[in-house]
Order: sequence, then structure tokens, then C-alpha cells
Amino acid sequence: MKIALGNHFPLASAEFPASWTEELRKELTHGALQRVETVVSILLAIEGILLIFDFYRTSWLTTGVDAVFIWRVAFLAFLLAYRFFIDRHYQTEIRLRAFLLFGILFVSWASLVMAEVSGDMSTYTIGVLAVAAVCPLPGRFNAQLFIGSGIALASGLFLLFPTKGAFWLINIVATCVIGIAIERLAFRTAVREYSQRKGIERQRERVDELLYNVFPESIAASLKEGRRSIALHGEVTILFADVVGFTQLASRLLPSQLIEVLETLFGHFDQLAARHGVEKIKTIGDAYMAISGAPVPVDRQVERMADFAIDIVNACKEFSAESGLDLAMRVGIHTGPVVAGVIGSSRLCYDLWGDSVNIAQRIESNGESNTISVSEPVYFKLRKEFELEDRGVVDMKGKGPTKTYVLRGRLGDNPRIAYDGLGVGIGVPQENRA
Repeated sequence: MKIALGNHFPLASAEFPASWTEELRKELTHGALQRVETVVSILLAIEGILLIFDFYRTSWLTTGVDAVFIWRVAFLAFLLAYRFFIDRHYQTEIRLRAFLLFGILFVSWASLVMAEVSGDMSTYTIGVLAVAAVCPLPGRFNAQLFIGSGIALASGLFLLFPTKGAFWLINIVATCVIGIAIERLAFRTAVREYSQRKGIERQRERVDELLYNVFPESIAASLKEGRRSIALHGEVTILFADVVGFTQLASRLLPSQLIEVLETLFGHFDQLAARHGVEKIKTIGDAYMAISGAPVPVDRQVERMADFAIDIVNACKEFSAESGLDLAMRVGIHTGPVVAGVIGSSRLCYDLWGDSVNIAQRIESNGESNTISVSEPVYFKLRKEFELEDRGVVDMKGKGPTKTYVLRGRLGDNPRIAYDGLGVGIGVPQENRA
């Protein structure tokens, strides 16, 4: 069997980006160091107790000490030096490599001692295999450590036991080969598990990204927790916008071209919605629906929706002029109570129900091209800051005579308000907030 020295990370690719290499390197080193610190604590306790027994076993005051006693004192000194000096003054990788290096040296020394006492070489085998299994590291450090310690141990055995050195050499070579193989297997397993874990995290991030793109943030968070609540909102501002001229355009353009037009136009609307803190609900063909004030209440919800409506009308005018397509927007806005939430068990969507939704849609459908029609409640919210024109009474289907107004723009002495990412007006006097 061919055993290649050293452990290497996969080449950078879409499945294993270069940024993962350094992260996994740190993870392996940190994990190995944590296990080392646990082993040090256990060995300090065990070797300390055994040293006490050695005082009685050797009668060291009268007959002196033996090789086992000397080894145990030296090993305890190393463990104490590691715990109180090396562990506190050196970086992670240096601490780990120092422990592995001196640990294998002490294991080799112990094997020399035990070879003389009982001919047992299991201490070296246990030490090498333990390091290979629980401390797989990138590079060739462990493999070189196993080979170097094996050569040193074999040389010592040949010097001490010239006639038996060859017998132990077979065990040492086998231990080193098996140790290198086990470490390589453990390293590959760690890489595979890390790659699988990161792949799952990637998929979870994609699902979360899709979830937060489809649903409002608070609703997406509730769905992730397994909750789908229906909420009654006392006041929500609803906007319906329809692209006028789209039906005629559909008879002249290919379906793919129509989709490109809507993608460009509605993509711009989405950016404007995010800028104003308005929540897009859905698109229905060439219609665009948005709300303000739900699922999370915001300040100045009617004003921000009015600014958004003005911007999408202007955006459509600019798009029409640049593309040469005869398109216009017809917008309707109403404010009132709604029930909102997510229902059903498949193809979920966040939606609104209630008479306020119907009124907003009727106001839009009874409006004119490139105009923003608003209901009377919206008028009373906007009249101090916006220019509005009385349209009179409009006979709406299912609603009867309804008073409506046309929103022309902001009054000259009321500059547009900027909003931050939390939907809070910046620089808005408290007395002017809705």
C-alpha cells in the first residue's frame, strides 16, 4: 500500500472555496488543542498519583530511584511547564506542535524504559495512534514526527539491546505506517465533514435568502420558527399600481421581451420600495401591490407611500422616454384596517384581506394615466405636505359614490423626507410625525 506523506486541502473550486482552507486549518488546530488541554489535565492527575506510589515503591531515600521514577518526574515537569508556561505565552499552533513533539519524545522514552523492564512496546504504539486519530493536521508535521521518533526509538533499542533490536524494529515500522494511514484517513474525514457542513450552511443561507426575498422580514422569521400568524392591523396604507398601455404592447412584442420590460420596470420599483421603507406584496401581471405599516408598524406610513408613488410614476415616465415604449402608470392609494398574514400549506405568500384592499384597488382602476388617485382618509393625512386636487365623487363598482383626490406632488415648502433602513424618518420634527 502506498502511503503519501502529508495531508493536503482540496484545490480551490466552487465546491471548496479558497476561504474554507484557512478556516478549516484553524478549526483543526483549535479542536486538537482543546483535546490536548483535556489530556494534559488528566495526565497531571494520573502521573501525580503514580509518582506518590513510586516514592513508596522505590524506597528512593535508601536505594535510589529507577528509570521509571526518573521518567515520571521528567514527564510531570514537562506537563507543568506546558500548563503554566507554554500554554500561556505561545500561539495556538506553536503550543500544539510543542505538545505533540515532546509528547511523542516522552512516549518513545517510556518505550525504551518499558523495553528494558518488560519488553513491552505498546506505549509507543498507543501514543502514535492516539495522535494520528485525534490530532490530524494539515501538512507533514505528524508524519515526520512519527518517522523521526521511530528512527530515534529504533536506534536507542539497537544500542541498548543489540540482539533484540530487529524484533522491535518491525513493530516500530508497522506503528509508523499505520499511524500515517490513520492520520490521513482522519484528515480526509474531517475535510469531508467540514465540506458537507459548509454545504448545508450554504443551502440554508440560500433558503433563508429566498425566504426573506419572498416574505417580509418579520414574517420570514416567524415561518422559520414554525409560526404562521394572522394579524389585524388597525391602519395600513395600500398601493395598487397598473402599467397602462401594457396590453397593447403585448400584441407587438414577444413574450420574452415583455418579461424583460416588466423585469426592468418592477426591478426599479423594488429598489424604490426599499429606499422608502415600503413593503412590496406581489405583482399580478402588470400590476404592482405594496403596503406601508405592516407587518411591522412604521412612522409616517402614508407620507412614505405618497413619496414612493410619485417616484414610481416618474420612473415609468423616464423608462418610457428612454425605451420609446408608450407606457404610463395608474396608481391608487388608500389607508385603513386590514387582516394580513400567511395561510395555506403550499405555495405560501403573505397577503392582505379586507375592505381597505378592495377600496385601494377600485381607486386605482378608476384613475387616469400617470396620475396618483387617493382616498379621502389619505387626503387628510397628506394635505399639509402635499399638493392634492379634488376629483369629486367617483362611482366605484361595489362601493358606490366615493370621494377621491389626485396627488400631484409635495408642496414647495415641504422638502422630501429621507428614511433610514429601519423605516424611520430622518430629521422629521416630532410634531409632524403621523
